[in-house]
Amino acid sequence: MATIVTVLGSFYMLAAGFVLRRAWKDWLVDRAIEGRAESLPNRILFMAATAMLYGAAGLALLLSSRWAIYLLGGGMAVQAAFHALQWTRSGPQERDADTHRNKVWSAAIISTAAFAIAAYALRSGVLA
Repeated sequence: MATIVTVLGSFYMLAAGFVLRRAWKDWLVDRAIEGRAESLPNRILFMAATAMLYGAAGLALLLSSRWAIYLLGGGMAVQAAFHALQWTRSGPQERDADTHRNKVWSAAIISTAAFAIAAYALRSGVLA
């Protein structure tokens, strides 16, 4: 179980680095193109916030800390709130697009599985 927690923590830290890099590049592009229409103005802030939460959760998993559960739960809550907000602001054609819905469900399933693994690791004594 300790190996699974270590691999999961490494994955979340690596993924957080990639998301932060993308958020930074998107922010640079948005600054360069000031007239760019943004469907959700706080998208970059959301990307950075979730990356920080999941990166901190990855670090907590690597350090075998129980804070990983709280950080993973916080990341799931921020994602759920953002996608609910995005759903209410989207039009009917965007709601019918399967690609976005598939991405949201994939992220939700992976986050829930990571949360369940971390909770089991706490219960089995791997996380302190």
